[in-house]
Amino acid sequence: MARPHPSHFVHTLLPQLVWRRPAAVRRELADPLLARELLLYVWDKAAESLPPRERVAPRGLHLSWHQVAGRTTALVQLPTPQATGEAHLVAIVYEDDTDLLLAEQRRPSPIDDLEEPDEEADDAASLPEDLPRYFLLEATLGRTPDEAGTPTVLGEWRGEHHRHHAPGPPAGRPDTAGRFLQALANLLGPLPDTSVPFMRIVRG
Repeated sequence: MARPHPSHFVHTLLPQLVWRRPAAVRRELADPLLARELLLYVWDKAAESLPPRERVAPRGLHLSWHQVAGRTTALVQLPTPQATGEAHLVAIVYEDDTDLLLAEQRRPSPIDDLEEPDEEADDAASLPEDLPRYFLLEATLGRTPDEAGTPTVLGEWRGEHHRHHAPGPPAGRPDTAGRFLQALANLLGPLPDTSVPFMRIVRG
């Protein structure tokens, strides 16, 4: 059974925060000190209603930035899972973070949004298409295909909807994170070409 502390962090609080204030969260995650402070705050928040014996130390909690098929992506390394449903990694994929950052003026810290749940923010139908996508490399049961490591599945949350896309790369290997990002690149494909085509007007 998945432990409530890491599960609440990865399946509820972190995606809730990422979608409610995407520009503010993107901005804080871009600063190494603010990113660590934000992640640790949310980690502690996920355990505040739990007894001490059910709280998990944030050992290994870490963020790095990558390019995935042309998209800026925040990769969150999590404490080692111990059960199916917990996650090894989270990828927050920004389709166009330039427009996102320009769209919102400087506002207070996004951690304020964790104080009062917003049911509408959890409805997939209310999530604009340009919000970041939230992928997970989840621990699962089964066997890995003749490779060392533990089995995983590539998951995604969109509002209240959780889906599994495909088996993920084996976890516990030095190349797990890189193979996870490559699997996301294969899933997402190249960014669409939004440039305006050149038009020549021919007058008769």
